[in-house]
Amino acid sequence: MVELLLAVAIMAMVAGTMGILARGMQQSFQYAQGYGTATQHARVVLERIERTIREATASNEFPGAIVVAETVGAWRFPETLVVWHPNGDPVDPDGLPRFNELVIYCPDLNAPNQLIELTVPSDGRTVPPVTNRPQWRAEIGAIRQTNAGNSISLTELVRTCAVEDASASSVLSRAALRFETRLRPSRDEWNDYQDGNIAWEDLAWVQGIYGSQTGMRQVWVRTEVQLTTQPASIAEDSAANKPVPFFGSESINYELHR
Repeated sequence: MVELLLAVAIMAMVAGTMGILARGMQQSFQYAQGYGTATQHARVVLERIERTIREATASNEFPGAIVVAETVGAWRFPETLVVWHPNGDPVDPDGLPRFNELVIYCPDLNAPNQLIELTVPSDGRTVPPVTNRPQWRAEIGAIRQTNAGNSISLTELVRTCAVEDASASSVLSRAALRFETRLRPSRDEWNDYQDGNIAWEDLAWVQGIYGSQTGMRQVWVRTEVQLTTQPASIAEDSAANKPVPFFGSESINYELHR
C-alpha cells in the first residue's frame, strides 16, 4: 500500500510538472506567433504613414504635417497626425490646404485599439491656420464623431490604457500612440526672423542649405506605437499578450521663401 501511494504521488508530481511545461510552451508559442503578427502590422502601418509623409506638400503657411494633441487632466495625448497629401495638384500650393487634401491618422473614436486613416473628399473648406490649435481640435473631433470621411483601419492591435478624466468623472480608454514633429528652422525662429530679431543667415537651416532668397526647411515626424501580441478580446494580464513598442520616422524638406 505504501509503495502504491508513493507511486501515485510521483505520478501526480510528474503529471503536474508536465502540465506546467505544456502550458509554458503553449504561451511561448502564442507569444511568438502574436509577436510576428504585431511586427507585420507595425511594418505595414509605419510604411504607409512614412510614404504619405514623403509625398506630402508643404508651404510657408503649412509645414506638410502637424500633430493635433488632446489634453485630459495633466496628460497630453499627441495621437493625431495630419498630413497635407492632395490627390493631384493642391488648390493653393503656397498657402493653406483644403480639408479634402488631408490624410489623418488617429485612433478610432469608438474603438481606440484601432488605428485608422481618415480622408474627407467632400470637404473643400480651407483649413485653419496652424497656430489655431483649438479650432484644429474642434475640426478633427467633428470629423471623427460624425464619420464624415472615408475610414481605413490599419490595425486593431493598438494597446490601450485607462485614463481618468476628473473633469467628467469618467475613465477613458486611450491608445498607446504618439506622433511628434520638429521643424528646422522652428516656428519661433521663423517668427523672430519676420519680426527682425534674427538674421536670415543665422536661422537653423538644415545642413546649412540656404541662399539669398530661399532656404531649406525640414519637418521631422516621429511615430511611436505599442501593439499587443494578441487581439483586445484577450485579457491584458495574459502571459501571451504583451505590448511591443515600434518606432518610425520620416521627414519633409521644402523651401522657405524670404
